[in-house]
Amino acid sequence: MKNIIINDKVCKAAEGKTVLEVARENGIDIPTLCYLKECGNVGKCGVCAVEIEGKNNLALACLTKVEDGMVVRTDTEKVQERVKSRVSTILNKHEFKCGPCPRRENCELLKLVIKTKAKATTPFVVENKEEYVDIRSKSITIDRSKCILCGRCAAACTEKTGTSSIKLVNVNGKRIVTPEEQKCFDETNCLLCGQCVAACPVGALSEKTHIDRVKEALEDPEKHVIVAMAPAVRTAMGELFNMGYGVDVTGKLYTALRELGFDRIFDINFGADMTIMEEATELLERIEKKGPFPMFTSCCPGWVRQVENYYPELLENLSSAKSPQQIFGTASKTYYPHIAGIDPEKIFTVTIMPCTAKKFEADREDMELDGLRNIDAVLTTRELAKFIKEKKIAFAKLEDSEADPAMGEYTGAGVIFGATGGVMEAAIRTAKEFVEKKELENLDYTEVRGLNGIKEASVNIGGEDYNVAVINGSANLFEFIESGRMNSKEYHFIEVMTCPGGCVNGGGQPHVNNLEREKIDIKSVRASVLYNQDKSAKKRKSHENVALMKMYDEYMGQPGRGKAHELLHYKYKKKETSEEVI
Repeated sequence: MKNIIINDKVCKAAEGKTVLEVARENGIDIPTLCYLKECGNVGKCGVCAVEIEGKNNLALACLTKVEDGMVVRTDTEKVQERVKSRVSTILNKHEFKCGPCPRRENCELLKLVIKTKAKATTPFVVENKEEYVDIRSKSITIDRSKCILCGRCAAACTEKTGTSSIKLVNVNGKRIVTPEEQKCFDETNCLLCGQCVAACPVGALSEKTHIDRVKEALEDPEKHVIVAMAPAVRTAMGELFNMGYGVDVTGKLYTALRELGFDRIFDINFGADMTIMEEATELLERIEKKGPFPMFTSCCPGWVRQVENYYPELLENLSSAKSPQQIFGTASKTYYPHIAGIDPEKIFTVTIMPCTAKKFEADREDMELDGLRNIDAVLTTRELAKFIKEKKIAFAKLEDSEADPAMGEYTGAGVIFGATGGVMEAAIRTAKEFVEKKELENLDYTEVRGLNGIKEASVNIGGEDYNVAVINGSANLFEFIESGRMNSKEYHFIEVMTCPGGCVNGGGQPHVNNLEREKIDIKSVRASVLYNQDKSAKKRKSHENVALMKMYDEYMGQPGRGKAHELLHYKYKKKETSEEVI
């Protein structure tokens, strides 16, 4: 350990630590913009300047390693002027119009501007916004008039997805953030997961908004507008209303959605239970037919794009069961109008998702039935919060309420879909009971929980052992395959989620600034909400969902067969051929 003095405070520092790391460990504020420890992004913005005794030039705290006896000051006039100057330089290339900006409430640059009282020396005036904005993608929008070239998006993409799909490059003498060759994100190998959006400290990257779609539908008296939220949304929405981390706001969300004017409030957890019924049935059929193995989950659209773009030879291994979003959407246009006596053409289905890739999935060409889209609009967690605030709904003060029946009931198995390992655990519960025809004594498969990049287990079903794996994050999927590990033994079932931690850490979830990311393990805290719901649920297996079983009995028939197979399954094919429903 080394001794270092920062602003007259003696601090202990381990070998190899930077001045910034030691300062944060001791509660000493040093401003940053580009710094993102989890992705190793440092040294680009220049605002973490500090003065070190005995050195003429200021140093960057994020790059400077501590030395024994080092004396550091962060509060001198020289430091303050440098930081203010750097912020002013950044403002010279940043459209400083905060009113319409989606990040005005949690913009990391704005906080620095207020703190330093910096102003642009040559204000950046945008006369034609279209020159800077790229809205071609179904999922992600770029606004280069807001970009501060901090590199956090590129670092997050490389570290978390392993694709390096977004980069900082020189184009016509200007440095810009862009997908490869300035293509539309959707036309590249980008997974559309939105981890770049989550990392951005300003409003340069955002989701492709569907708020106007939803508002138009709600205002149309001919439309019957239904809505359902994903499991991970309830773990994070409270953050956007100053309620803290890890607060379960399920009941308040149902109430808020009613106040927004939706005609029926359902839950994507119902769709998750549906997916398990189909996926578990498919797994057992593959076991009976001895393959093809491994069967991969198909719930995550970012992972589906990874298969399509990088491993098309594995498309046959994907489960053909639609994702919870799409399977719910299909039921909303078939089963629901059947029992409600409503013309399917009048139904407009909205989902609330923690994910930007879900927008691409919803708009895939063949995700429709008889000309009706499975899903008509997708709002991220952030978009829903914006909508609630626009309507001046006091979210934190709302009373709890329940989802509507028919497609609002769900089990503990459905809710844990939002955490890495949750799909695997839910599928095992149902598959084992389907085969063994007796109630499980233990429902908690802790081997597949947690944040390890690659988790493995052996599961006994009907007296036979089957190898399963859970891949936490697309970068780990690349490692799993490229290292040859996937071929080291026969795997029977593999879950893959693109975003580290699963959907609780999706690209559409609330922004968490770089300092808070170091203080709290946001993935674990959000996931705890789901596991707590599962633990306290009266029914913890998908096949115990009474409303769901009624749907199968009265409309879909047996899982994986007949009408259920026709409506609830989807076959992904290589890009050279079009996708088709099977």
